[in-house]
Amino acid sequence: MTCHEAVRSGTRRRSRLVRSVFVTVIALLVAQAFYSYAVQEPYPSFVFPSFSGAPDHQGPVRLLRPRFVVHFAGSDRAVEVRYQRLLEPAPGVVADAIAYTVFAPPRSDDRPRSTPGQFRLFLEQPTFTRGTRTLSATLRNPSTRAWLRSRLAQLFPGRSPRSLEISWDEHRYAVDNASNGETVTSVSRLLVPLEG
Repeated sequence: MTCHEAVRSGTRRRSRLVRSVFVTVIALLVAQAFYSYAVQEPYPSFVFPSFSGAPDHQGPVRLLRPRFVVHFAGSDRAVEVRYQRLLEPAPGVVADAIAYTVFAPPRSDDRPRSTPGQFRLFLEQPTFTRGTRTLSATLRNPSTRAWLRSRLAQLFPGRSPRSLEISWDEHRYAVDNASNGETVTSVSRLLVPLEG
């Protein structure tokens, strides 16, 4: 075998190897797509799960959003503050994640232990029963309350926050053209005492 034939043989082997890698990757992606639609979505995946707020089957879009109202000592006047402003400088996605985990009422079901389960829980919006609810363990924690007190004092200098009311409102947006507008319904309410 000459040197020229040996180089040509090595080039053919590399070409076959590259083609094999491409065919294998494409086959794995197709198999993953079939698996994600047939069974459940693997984590991580190229096919993202459906989100609970998405309008499947022409239904309304449903979004849960918290509304924060601060009550101050020595005043009957309450002030509404956006949770994004309260949690600055956290980016919007991080502020959403904090709001949906820390400021939400405790869930009755168990928290998933696996990473895919936690990822799915993060993507889903929580469901609450109507009415006033108990505080989560994080909101009962004295250090969390101390942080809220100091942060609200920064946002409203010279005023002493007495309590923080968190109302979870369900915003429904109609998808069809027959009905327009937005419907807002209060779903759950939490009252976080900040004095003391």
